[in-house]
Amino acid sequence: MNWKNKNVLVTGATGFIGSHLVKRLVTEGAQVSALIMPECSLGPIAAFSDHINIIQADIANLDSLQAALVLEKPDIVFHLAACVDVRRDWDCVPLMINNNLVGTANLLNVLKDRQIDLMINIGSSEEYGDASTPQSETNRELPVSPYSFSKVAAVYLCQMAARAFSFPVVTARLFPVYGPGQNTGMFIPSAIMKLLSHEEFRMSQGEQIREFNYVDDVVEALIQLSFCDDDIVGSVINVGNGIPYKIIEVIDTIKSLIDDNACIQVGALPYRVGEVMESYCDNSLLKCLTGWEPQFSLGKGLELTVQWYENELSAGEGSNDG
Repeated sequence: MNWKNKNVLVTGATGFIGSHLVKRLVTEGAQVSALIMPECSLGPIAAFSDHINIIQADIANLDSLQAALVLEKPDIVFHLAACVDVRRDWDCVPLMINNNLVGTANLLNVLKDRQIDLMINIGSSEEYGDASTPQSETNRELPVSPYSFSKVAAVYLCQMAARAFSFPVVTARLFPVYGPGQNTGMFIPSAIMKLLSHEEFRMSQGEQIREFNYVDDVVEALIQLSFCDDDIVGSVINVGNGIPYKIIEVIDTIKSLIDDNACIQVGALPYRVGEVMESYCDNSLLKCLTGWEPQFSLGKGLELTVQWYENELSAGEGSNDG
């Protein structure tokens, strides 16, 4: 695809994956419109602000979204805007439904009469819950939190739009992603920052099995999916390398990159209520459709990620030197 001829809309553009995707699209020469929340800091996309069209709107507010997108005529839409909170907490239900389900419904409503080529809706491996591994697109979803329920519901809404209204949408169901710029409340950056700051890192027994995907690999997969033929419309496609690791193995790798003598308190925290102990994907459909292969091993990806946080920490310390 020649991106120089394409208008691209990215929702959730200031988020972790969204910002990396925006950078890639700008590099490819696409005309990028970045949808962000009103009064939201540009943060990681500020460096590209001269090359993108910033649109401010609350995706959960239909009137706000319609007004903001009235002049937009995107060819490709990447829908990453979402509220992410994987707690098993009933109080999260209204927030997850309003942002993730209603927000997606609003976006479909605004775009339904536009002649777009494709919308890629971003799903989550959390939707599979504790389904047997490797988790395939043929697995029945088993949501285990308000967040995963809201994402399943949004996927079903997209599939209805494809079947009933011939709306060109496909869902890329992402398995865990990490890399530079991720929120430090997430598992890998939290561990990195604790160890870089010479603080103890408290964790569970770490027997959970997960896969981890470097963000550049995930962005490449999304780019390649946008090249696919129309026969993928309505589909759900797993995006992940399908390589399982125990959580404790990931921590050991991070520890070796930072400080072999770092203090790791294994077993200091209990497993979450309803903890999914094993989750990794069958990515054969993605490979068949695109030929995608991950380019970053876990070791290499963690090395690059640690370097990024080291630089950020050094820059922060430098700014406080008077």
